[in-house]
Amino acid sequence: MIHKSLSILTIILLGGTLVGFSEAKISTPFDYSTTGVEIKDFDLDFNDIVVMLDVEVTEIPATIEITFEREFFDSSNMEKDTEFTIIGDGELIYYDEIITNSKLRTIKFNLASDVELVEIFGTQLKGITSTPIIEVPEIISTTNVDKTDEIDDLEKENQILREENILLKEKNDELDGRIFELENLVSALETQVNKLNTIVTEQVKVIYNWVLGYSIN
Repeated sequence: MIHKSLSILTIILLGGTLVGFSEAKISTPFDYSTTGVEIKDFDLDFNDIVVMLDVEVTEIPATIEITFEREFFDSSNMEKDTEFTIIGDGELIYYDEIITNSKLRTIKFNLASDVELVEIFGTQLKGITSTPIIEVPEIISTTNVDKTDEIDDLEKENQILREENILLKEKNDELDGRIFELENLVSALETQVNKLNTIVTEQVKVIYNWVLGYSIN
């Protein structure tokens, strides 16, 4: 009896160990937390300055909150912070930047149920930087364009991108709502059609009986 109890306890402990192992976070050079999604693996692309995440969405809503130390990964231009670009299976993902300071940046975003690959684009990855968006000295020497005007144009372009991201999110939310309303409308129409068919059937029966009765008389 004692040996049997020990065997059962061993199985329980082993099962708990295996479950804990399968749910353990992978070792990454950045901190993250998830809800409804598991980061199964990651990769770094030093050519395009991208952090790539292999993910598995297990439930909705699926949320990833990830913190990058600036020395490891960042997005900036002319010593000013710029937005990361996040792509999920080829689709643009809107995100919120919830923490920003001189050492790190923390972003948070949601995933659709079928996303498997998340790509986060920046401008600097472990000391390797991408080609600057604007090389101000060259522009000034060749075109005599005022530096302030170029910075303003860049900020306007970034603002347009931010607004487009927001509009995309709002359109997605609106589309979800319209699909739900359309489903309700179709259901209501089906109910009305069924009622109408019942009424027509009853009226046909009355007319038929009345015609037969009238013919007999």
